[in-house]
Amino acid sequence: MRTLAIGDIHGHLDALNALIAIVHPLPEDTLIFLGDYVDKGPNVRGVIDRLLELNSTHHAIFLRGNHDQMMLDAHLDQVKILLWKTLAGDGALASYGPGEVEDLLDRVPSAHWHFLEHTCRDYFRTSDFIFVHGGIRAHKELATETPDYLQWSTLATAAPHISGKTVICGHSSQRNGIIADLEHTICIDTGITHGGWLTCLELETFSYWQANASGNTRTGALR
Repeated sequence: MRTLAIGDIHGHLDALNALIAIVHPLPEDTLIFLGDYVDKGPNVRGVIDRLLELNSTHHAIFLRGNHDQMMLDAHLDQVKILLWKTLAGDGALASYGPGEVEDLLDRVPSAHWHFLEHTCRDYFRTSDFIFVHGGIRAHKELATETPDYLQWSTLATAAPHISGKTVICGHSSQRNGIIADLEHTICIDTGITHGGWLTCLELETFSYWQANASGNTRTGALR
């Protein structure tokens, strides 16, 4: 059984499919998606459909990223639409059809809203690792950290956690396409939205697989 963490996808379905094909997760593996499935990329609808499919066939954990939260907030509160539109990127909902984003929010299938609101969670932990989208304060117990901090904090504030566990995160885009390994914290957002890569890291061996927006792949070992 493998523990497989996957970084920020941002609507890049071709990269996600290429990554899944090369990693070839088995039903007994644990897939941990670190959030930011939506915004910036070309096929948000396809990505969420693919994740729902994987959830039905594999043991999958889905974290909620700040972009997922902003899209959900825009759906639940029209006052928050402007903030989300400012940060979502051009054509954030283009995969749901033509039209203005306010109208397209109403066309998002209910299964997608349920996924973002109820299936996704703020964090996950194992005996050795803490999985969050953004980060966690070094002195905070995981259950008492705020969702905003878990989603929005960056690698610049990372420090060894009081639990002694290694933090696995996304959110802080590594535009050079290289995993950021601080030993106590590992960031696997490797810049798919900036011409970089989508990364999957195996936590037992620290082997990794990457795919880019064109579906090209590469592999390596972090340690």
